Amino acid sequence: MDEIKQDILGFLQDNSFMDSSTQLGDDDSLTMNGIIDSIGLIEFLDFISEKYSIDIPEEMLTPENFDSINSIVNTLQNLIK
Repeated sequence: MDEIKQDILGFLQDNSFMDSSTQLGDDDSLTMNGIIDSIGLIEFLDFISEKYSIDIPEEMLTPENFDSINSIVNTLQNLIK
């Protein structure tokens, strides 16, 4: 879990969605806190698809699965298994 979380935070920081001083809880909404928008989400989904060599099923592309660090980690753990 920690490696996936670090990959997510690294992507968000590397792509100027947030800087290292941004305080973000693991259950905080990425969209409500202005961390990521719809275009950024598309870029992020491309990143994780390539990083983990997975295809994300369309039915899993929901706000519940991709709006917080914890929800993304849980979703990816289920897909990577």
